[in-house]
Amino acid sequence: MARLADLCGFVLVVTAVGAAAGCGGSGNSNSSSNPGGGQYDPATTALNAAGLEVCSEGTRDLPPTITSMPGLAVTRVFDVAKACNGAKQTPNAIAAFQFTTKETFAAGTKTIEVGLPKAVSHATYPIVIAALGPDRVANLAAVEKHLPPGLAPTTSTTTTG
Repeated sequence: MARLADLCGFVLVVTAVGAAAGCGGSGNSNSSSNPGGGQYDPATTALNAAGLEVCSEGTRDLPPTITSMPGLAVTRVFDVAKACNGAKQTPNAIAAFQFTTKETFAAGTKTIEVGLPKAVSHATYPIVIAALGPDRVANLAAVEKHLPPGLAPTTSTTTTG
């Protein structure tokens, strides 16, 4: 049950309804940052807490070797910036991947590192977070500071190319 709370604190809920049901909460506010709201999204809330604005979701193409990995339950990709200023696409992105088993997580982490060679990543079962773009190192460091207990960094993998 504690692991469910950890997951609800950061990323990877399929729907806002699933977030409200899984994390316990219902309320009248529709804000995506209100945990009791019907549109609460822990992913965008965590990115905002890290000082990043979500400009759009799902605008990046990821290699099929990543998106079709065995055991990959959910993938979300966010174009992010300190300030979007109306832009939907940005040079920087945060991708989050959730796996269903420890075995597929281990293999998936390696596949992500190979498939996104210029990304920096953070991997704590069941989630891998990859930061892309010129501000990837700073963006990942900011996100790591706002991860809930159980997902907080033990190590980060930095890959440059």
